[in-house]
Amino acid sequence: MIIDVTTEKMVVISDLHLGNPFSEAKKSLIEFLYWAAENKYDVCINGDGLEIAQVSFRKMAEDVPEVFRAVKAITKAGNRVFYVVGNHDIVLENFLEDWGPLTLAPFLNVQCGKQRIRIEHGHLYDPFFVKRPDLYEFLTWLGGFALMVSPRIYKAWIKFEEIKSRLRRRFRGSSEVPCLPGEHPDFVIAAEEICSRGFDAIIFGHTHHPGTIDLPQGRYFNSGSWMISPTYIGITSQDVVLTQFEADKGL
Repeated sequence: MIIDVTTEKMVVISDLHLGNPFSEAKKSLIEFLYWAAENKYDVCINGDGLEIAQVSFRKMAEDVPEVFRAVKAITKAGNRVFYVVGNHDIVLENFLEDWGPLTLAPFLNVQCGKQRIRIEHGHLYDPFFVKRPDLYEFLTWLGGFALMVSPRIYKAWIKFEEIKSRLRRRFRGSSEVPCLPGEHPDFVIAAEEICSRGFDAIIFGHTHHPGTIDLPQGRYFNSGSWMISPTYIGITSQDVVLTQFEADKGL
């Protein structure tokens, strides 16, 4: 299984959740993939590209074929598409592995110029997922029914997580590890530990909270979720940047 990759330029996206009744990522994602093909980017889908835990099979059947055609356009252009498995699509691992255009990986170590970048979905650093996996999966499944009632519930949950992290930081003060709004400090702690092994940047997904934090020995990025907005990480030999896709502008 490939985990070490050298690239001239790559874009990283995550948490598309195609098949989720709330996900409206398909249209902008297809535009993004054709843009990546036209501009000769390697692409990494950093987990939860497909949705199983909160799936609408009708919606997945509508979304996936068009997206896979766009994926093939990238490989036909001579570039590669990597798929790092997340917690919502892990049961599809064998299916994805047998599908030609994708290169499946548990994580990627990317060399781009002089930069060394680690890409992981990030669920293995989520304390709730690690300590209470059965409860986590049950609540995720239950949340799918809430989304069918109203997508606003999802947006309210994201906002609640951001408020909770700000309150935690306010009450704990300087003893709290700096973290992205909405994220648990364990993600930054994990990123710092990985950077200490010789990486210049760490890219996670999973939390749906896009952002970047400067670390003592590198930088931490989260690519966010296309269920909220089409954010992605652009990797070139000069830099690693978090940005938002606009069809008429690109990177």
